[in-house]
Amino acid sequence: MQVRNSNQRKIILGIMKENYSHPTADEIYEIARKIDSHISRGTVYRNLGFLSENGVILKVSVPNGPDHYDCSLHEHYHFCCGQCGKMFDVPQSINVDTKLVSAEMEKKGFFVNYHNLIFTGLCPACNR
Repeated sequence: MQVRNSNQRKIILGIMKENYSHPTADEIYEIARKIDSHISRGTVYRNLGFLSENGVILKVSVPNGPDHYDCSLHEHYHFCCGQCGKMFDVPQSINVDTKLVSAEMEKKGFFVNYHNLIFTGLCPACNR
């Protein structure tokens, strides 16, 4: 299937490649409107869905909050501030043994095919 790489999709991809703050769809929409005043919220949402479903960007689902989007596709974890809602990458120097967790869950009859680890609390700005 040939998929058209629309101008709107190029705008959204450009925003993602220049933005490491894990924006929400609404934040991406606000930035996109400054570039193309005719882009609709629905277009942004559809393109984010397409890009994440096709492995171009990562959709980070946050319990009780809006989804965030990340252009870093390597395995890593996130910290979400419970006050301001901003999301940050957890430093890669922090090692979480997900294979051990998966093995323990499988011993109890679970099958793990994906994990999404999000730490929550207060970011440095909100913790002041």
